[in-house]
Amino acid sequence: MAYHQETRVLPYTPDQMFELVADVESYPAFLPLWREAQIGRLTDDPPFETYRTTQVIQLGPVHRRFITETRMRRPDRIEIRSNDPFFKRFSIMWSFSPDSDGGCRVSFGLDCEASPILMRPVFDLVLNESAQGIMRAFEGRARTLYVTSQ
Repeated sequence: MAYHQETRVLPYTPDQMFELVADVESYPAFLPLWREAQIGRLTDDPPFETYRTTQVIQLGPVHRRFITETRMRRPDRIEIRSNDPFFKRFSIMWSFSPDSDGGCRVSFGLDCEASPILMRPVFDLVLNESAQGIMRAFEGRARTLYVTSQ
């Protein structure tokens, strides 16, 4: 089982951080485990936008394709879930709120567990290590994208 929760204050706006996290198709460019991400069907059901994403992650020598559903409420919340049979549980939650110093308070939570018992030890080890670096990866990506606006 992989579980990680983290909150940081970053020097970007909630809109900037929301857009960065919502841009799933860019994940392979800066998230270590992600190899592929393609957004499929998009629906607008105010106050939420919802889309499905087909993603491929690499866990050691194993590549695993799975589908997630993302619900976004601009500009403060992104919820990602998967009912893929590979997962017993899979949920990622992001929230973005203005900070008193003009930045953004970003909260990230990940809770997932692989279904196949034989995959769990490898999956848990790799994903737990990766989860601890996800916020750093997004912070680095924000620094790269938004350096000219700071």
